[in-house]
Amino acid sequence: MGSIRFAVVVSFVLCMILAPLSVRAGEPTTQLKATIDDFVKILSSTPVSELQATGLPASALKLIFARFDFSEMTKRTLGSHWTTLEQGEQKDFVKAFTQRLLVLYGKTVRSSGNDKVLFTSEVQDGTQASVETKVISPGEEVPIDYRLHDVSGQWRVYDVVIDHVSLVNNYRAQFERVIAKSSVKELLKKLQEQNQG
Repeated sequence: MGSIRFAVVVSFVLCMILAPLSVRAGEPTTQLKATIDDFVKILSSTPVSELQATGLPASALKLIFARFDFSEMTKRTLGSHWTTLEQGEQKDFVKAFTQRLLVLYGKTVRSSGNDKVLFTSEVQDGTQASVETKVISPGEEVPIDYRLHDVSGQWRVYDVVIDHVSLVNNYRAQFERVIAKSSVKELLKKLQEQNQG
């Protein structure tokens, strides 16, 4: 169901020590960078063994929930199936999908002082924005682009595009395969069961 590769890379990105901005920062970039800076400070003071055993600290989770719009991410991942769910089921799906992502983060998160993130460009169009970055590691550069939207003055991430592959689109394809064989409600049930395992 989940994508370990995506979880590893997203966690990897969040844990980087950032290089100075290489472009003139707009508000989306400024807010995103502040979140990642604070996230790095928390993780750098938390032993890796503790992260592996208990997952992300509460203070780190607070930052993630403030910057990532998991409701919007879930809605976009389900596509047209979202409207087939009742309001309570939509909330359950957001909770299950969010928990799925966070469990994977907790299992795979690492902190590295040898890698850097360069913020290369920002495109803002009204309430939508794209912040493009590059993860620089020895012998490799990986493009990581963040898609954000303005929610009451806060720029919140609703998708992450890793090496030109969208996290939302990746999960949507996985979910569609499950739904095609059963139903969206069965997908929800499977997610909830996996989260309990």
